[in-house]
Amino acid sequence: MIRMLILRTLLFALPFAVYALYYYLARGRRVRRTPETPWSLLFVSGLSLVVVSFIYVGLTEGEPTSGVYVPPQNVNGHIIPAHVEKVKTP
Repeated sequence: MIRMLILRTLLFALPFAVYALYYYLARGRRVRRTPETPWSLLFVSGLSLVVVSFIYVGLTEGEPTSGVYVPPQNVNGHIIPAHVEKVKTP
């Protein structure tokens, strides 16, 4: 869980890091006027990266959706969690 939280935080911070690198490299050049920092654009692009990562993980990982759902059961005092069994084909 902490790995996913760190990954999402790094994805959110990526546009800010790219802008900081650009600003660091461009400050040596003579620029007539320094533009204002595009905070809202950086925030929206970082947030969109996080949302895309949620969609990607939701589509590529998880339990299979085809099969028979078996609800949780209590067998000999042990709880067997719910799961999906694959349909057996003859």
